[in-house]
Amino acid sequence: MTEMPPLRVLIIDDSPLDAELILRELRKGFSTQHVRVDTAQGMLDALADGSWDIVISDYVMPLFSGLNAIALLRDKGHDLPLIVVSGKVGDDAAVETMRAGASDYIIKDNLARLVPAITRELKDAAVRRKRREAENALRLTEAKYRILVEQSPVSIVITDRNGTIEYVNPRFSLVTGYSAEDAVGQNPRILKSGHVSDEDYRQLWDTITKGLEWHGELLNKKKNGELFWERASISAIRDANGIITHFVGIKEDITEQRRTSDQLRQVQKMEAIGQLAGGVAHDFNNLLTIINGYSSLILHEMPKEDPFRFEIERILHAGERAADLTHQLLAFSRRQILEPKEIHINQLVKNVEKMLKRLIRENVVLQTRLADRPGMVKADPGQVEQIIMNLVVNARDALENGGVVTIETANAILDEVFTRENPGAVAGSYVMLAVHDNGIGMSQEVKRKIFEPFFTTKEQGRGTGLGLATVYGIVKQSGGYIRVDSEPGNGSSFFIYLPRIESATELETISSGKAATLGTETILVIEDEAGVLNLAVRTLSLKGYNVLQASRPAEAEKLFEHNRDRVDLVLTDVVMPGKNGPALVEEFRGKRPGLKIIFMSGYTDDTIAPQHMNDHQTAFIRKPFTPDGLTEKVREVLDSRVEV
Repeated sequence: MTEMPPLRVLIIDDSPLDAELILRELRKGFSTQHVRVDTAQGMLDALADGSWDIVISDYVMPLFSGLNAIALLRDKGHDLPLIVVSGKVGDDAAVETMRAGASDYIIKDNLARLVPAITRELKDAAVRRKRREAENALRLTEAKYRILVEQSPVSIVITDRNGTIEYVNPRFSLVTGYSAEDAVGQNPRILKSGHVSDEDYRQLWDTITKGLEWHGELLNKKKNGELFWERASISAIRDANGIITHFVGIKEDITEQRRTSDQLRQVQKMEAIGQLAGGVAHDFNNLLTIINGYSSLILHEMPKEDPFRFEIERILHAGERAADLTHQLLAFSRRQILEPKEIHINQLVKNVEKMLKRLIRENVVLQTRLADRPGMVKADPGQVEQIIMNLVVNARDALENGGVVTIETANAILDEVFTRENPGAVAGSYVMLAVHDNGIGMSQEVKRKIFEPFFTTKEQGRGTGLGLATVYGIVKQSGGYIRVDSEPGNGSSFFIYLPRIESATELETISSGKAATLGTETILVIEDEAGVLNLAVRTLSLKGYNVLQASRPAEAEKLFEHNRDRVDLVLTDVVMPGKNGPALVEEFRGKRPGLKIIFMSGYTDDTIAPQHMNDHQTAFIRKPFTPDGLTEKVREVLDSRVEV
């Protein structure tokens, strides 16, 4: 037997007998649960106590009526089907009941219609319920989408098919400065900056009018005239028939990303150039050591009246100039050996101020603006002096018709905001050294290239293009940061930030060295470049030293093993194939503590570290060196006090 569907029915009738007749008819099609009431309060209580599928009401009762029941359902917001079941009444009453909201009107003499009518009403009610749920869900979804669009972190623009703006969200207004009232009715060309070609706009329009999605980046202009970059995705909106009716653009302000990315690319570019410059300088220094060294030896042996002496002097002079250039390249690439000391930046500025005034023209005023109590920094004093000199000379050259150059010092804190906006900077405490001028200034393009080696805006013959590159390298190798502010016609400011240290010691005095004398000691020379090896051996042999030579680390190890007690000093290249100089020295000193060492190199790639240079028995000589410079350094180290 088929199980009948359940039906929860509220019967409004003052006659128990009539109610029973109705229930008897309902049980033919449903498993019925019911409550009978005959007053308004009874109906309210029943509605509050239960959940009903349908209401069946008599038309007229002593205390209540079907019309009252319909009105009560409507007032209380119940969406229940109500069927009026009554005795014979006029057609007017039936029409009035249906207009009031009854689902059907059935005569008690024709109750056979009741089950089919209820079945139909239950289906209709289910449809209405699903439609209502769908409408509520749609309204909720629309509200969510409205909130999403209104609070979106990206700009949203909707135009009609002709490109006229119909809607912009608040983010659009925040980014561009155009309110919704400003933008609606306008064309997106109000953002046109003049930096995007007409051809690019035509391609964009052709793409979206074909129904395709366009992706790209645009340089646009805000209401206040400020330029900004946007990454945009623009696509068509179609109706149910597939016809394009609107276009929607979703755009993100990427100005800060572009700026940071450009800065990062510039940093990477400078690193790559630095690696190249360092490698080139290393090879050149080996060659220049040979050229300058042998030129010096020839001049020492050549009579002053020799007719070729002038030519040899010219060769040596050119070699020394080339050595200066490679030294600047090494400074840029941060591959030079620094001798850092704790220095007071104000005192250093005062020490070079007189010399700087001789470098500038009479129509240029040099002034200082020094902090009362700037912190101490640990840096190579000679290198910091070179920074100041190069920046002042650069400022002087920017003052075509005279002007003012200002050197400034101050304490500075670089915070996370600064480091985020200046890739390469590290947060912390710094001492700032700045050089300002009120000269011609620089364009953005020049600013991007200003620290590159050999880049210069000066006319040919007025500079090598290495001055600012050298500054850049020294600052970076000293653990600092450099930035430049400049605009055409508004002068330039270079800001150097050097790490601030907590305490300071007295400045060390730098010995000028002693005159070289003849020697008798044994020196082991290790150098993989044959020309440099021969020069060093010849120079030291001429000064009376007993010289052992090795061109490879393995050869040097054998020589040292056989002559361990005889070797007074090791002169070794830093970078060699197989095993580097510091590694060899560590091995030798394991067998002979206190062994005196001189490292020589045209550059450093972090192979030699400060711990290798922290005693009186260890020194460094930079290539290219002269024979006199080499013998002075050797004598200085040999004569140094041996610490026990």
